[in-house]
Amino acid sequence: MKTVSIGDLAQRVAQEISAPEPQARAVLDRAVELMRKELQRGNRVELPKLLSISVKLGQSVAAKSAAEAALNLPPARLLQMELDDDLRKTVEGAGLYQILLVVPQKNFFTGVMAARLSTARSEVTVVEGVDEAIGRLKEKSADLIVLDAGVENSPRVTEEVKKQRATSLTAVIRVLSEGEDESTVKELEASCDESIPEPFELADLVRLAEAELARIAEERNYFDHVMNFKFNTTEDMVERANELMGHVLAQSGLDEESQAATAVAFREAVDNAARHGNKYNPERNIEVQYLLDREKVTVAVGDEGEGFDTEIYLSRGVSSNPVEAARERTAAGGVGGLGIMLMLKCVDKLEYNYAGNKITLSKYVRKGTQPAAQA
Repeated sequence: MKTVSIGDLAQRVAQEISAPEPQARAVLDRAVELMRKELQRGNRVELPKLLSISVKLGQSVAAKSAAEAALNLPPARLLQMELDDDLRKTVEGAGLYQILLVVPQKNFFTGVMAARLSTARSEVTVVEGVDEAIGRLKEKSADLIVLDAGVENSPRVTEEVKKQRATSLTAVIRVLSEGEDESTVKELEASCDESIPEPFELADLVRLAEAELARIAEERNYFDHVMNFKFNTTEDMVERANELMGHVLAQSGLDEESQAATAVAFREAVDNAARHGNKYNPERNIEVQYLLDREKVTVAVGDEGEGFDTEIYLSRGVSSNPVEAARERTAAGGVGGLGIMLMLKCVDKLEYNYAGNKITLSKYVRKGTQPAAQA
């Protein structure tokens, strides 16, 4: 279970109403303070579609509860809370993990799969095909999606789920047809979390599902948005990747200037991967990993090229004017490296792996938390 702080709520409110985060936080803090005072006066506080809170005289207790302590209530008063009826029904069922099983067509084996995946801690909904799955997800979120083999265009479900911040931590397991190569990518595909090849034992699928449910329960405490995708090295797919990153960054909580800077750095990273790493070979793929936590956006871009010696570019990018450094490098007979230095100016942190074929860009969401720009 994820703990949501008032700071987290303020950030989300600010994002949804396009207001400064400090202003949203001030309003929420003031609302809490006013509710506390009304409860101290013995009044009831009604929060529509949420709960009703009141304080009444009760038997004295030796120690205050956490709620009483937070509200500064005398020990002889007890906090009473009644959930809104609709919310109460939702909360009562919230302890169950929601699993969506997507199949090409319902049959006897589908029923067996659903029965095995359904436990005392989870309930399973079965749908046919991609369109029905996406429609169902708009009505009710899922904790785990199992994409059965044979579902046409199943990567579309994964992309729809992973590109949205609110649903990206839904786990996706894909059942691979016998002999199917998981590494094969058609155009651009969002990556599922796990896969299992046919033929398989149902017990193995159940164990994999349980492991994924446990993993996402833990990750929801630390991450807000996680998405990985791969695409073929073609100009069309490069442009589509840039559009997808723009969609994802718009949900990050970064201000518009920071979003634009990160998008510029990403575009440059992908262009370098396509042009210099994969040399626009459509048989090679580019892989992107996107991660949003409470402090920063992290984007990694990897290609299938041989890499290069990054040290000279990074050291000059931090200490020199990027244009002058690029000209010096070109005059010495090397590649200019202007793009790398541009990225250094757009993000708070830039790192390469040892081989030089994977770059990681970091941009801090909350001002005042980021270190000085560094490589």
